[in-house]
Amino acid sequence: MVISLDDFVDFSERTMDGYLRALDRLDHESVNMRPGVAAASSPFQLTTHAVGAFRWWTAHMVCGHPSDRNRDGEFSAAGTIAELTTSIEASRSELRSLVAELDTATELRFEAHTQTPLGRRWTVGAALLHAYEELAQHLGHLEMTVDLLRSTDQD
Repeated sequence: MVISLDDFVDFSERTMDGYLRALDRLDHESVNMRPGVAAASSPFQLTTHAVGAFRWWTAHMVCGHPSDRNRDGEFSAAGTIAELTTSIEASRSELRSLVAELDTATELRFEAHTQTPLGRRWTVGAALLHAYEELAQHLGHLEMTVDLLRSTDQD
């Protein structure tokens, strides 16, 4: 059984659609609010981090494109829903433009300085699965955060 690049792109785009649906439930103020949970991130921060991580692993680590990512800054970021929508659409467009490079990638272009998956060396496949893992994991966080913020608004 093999996961194809088309599968990766389709599931990634479907998950990006989930971000857009979740963000559509917010207004311009609540996108920057943190729910009353210790160390929680705002919807803006969660989305910024997820898109940043996804682009980092696909475009930078696998394809070797330059990156000016500021991971720590993702968790203090603030902005508008329109900015997040633009960022998600740019990530989707970039993913489509990377397909040929992803398809021919045989090893990571940079050494990953994070934990190795399952105690093994990072491979292109592992990096792509991790990129999707980050996207999907943080969509769940975003959906829960949106639910918490909306329940607070209705009290």
